[in-house]
Amino acid sequence: MPSHQPWYHDNITRSKAEDLLSKAARDGSFLIRDSESIQGAYALCVLYQNCVYTYRILPNEDKKLSVQVEQNPNLHGPV
Repeated sequence: MPSHQPWYHDNITRSKAEDLLSKAARDGSFLIRDSESIQGAYALCVLYQNCVYTYRILPNEDKKLSVQVEQNPNLHGPV
């Protein structure tokens, strides 16, 4: 992932990402960071109505990316 993009924060924790987005206080604010739990994966963090939603972005064998879909929409576990 190109590190020169303002929305890419390679080595920050989920907690730090939530803090940054909460300070932005603007719906639709987002950032992408490296996943803490899966090497080579990313996390998309989006602020909406004062809540940060996190979505895991996974590479496949062809190095194409896809967003992981959770079976339970009420679960927002660690990424």
